[in-house]
Amino acid sequence: MLIAKVEDGQVINVSDYRDMFPNTSFPASGPDAEFLEANSCMTVTVWKPYDALTEKLASVTPYIEENTVYTIAVEPLTPEEIAANTESQWSKVRSQRDTLLAACDWTQLPDVALSNKTEWATYRQKLRDITDQTNPYNIIWPEAPMM
Repeated sequence: MLIAKVEDGQVINVSDYRDMFPNTSFPASGPDAEFLEANSCMTVTVWKPYDALTEKLASVTPYIEENTVYTIAVEPLTPEEIAANTESQWSKVRSQRDTLLAACDWTQLPDVALSNKTEWATYRQKLRDITDQTNPYNIIWPEAPMM
């Protein structure tokens, strides 16, 4: 657990509580609120909610917000980062599509007698067309036919 030493509303030091107070014994849950207040310390948070499609977390100089010390801030992604993330997601979609296609390649072999071979061909075409969708984060996958 990270804690911050605070003086006059300013963060002086951020450290693990065991390093900051090496000669103090704590319960497994770490120091409680009373101990922190008595020693001019605050808990440190290294995460904030953010929209991963348009934002990122960035390490920053520790700051106090709403009685919590943060070492992270939410920043907007650049257009280049958004484009790279989107391409990475499309790559994952294509990989999943390729795996699904490979798993049913056998259905189209000429010596395989399936009563629903046409349904399998249609399903496989829908998989190949998956990249026609516009949002790689919200893919609507076709359902495979029954065997």
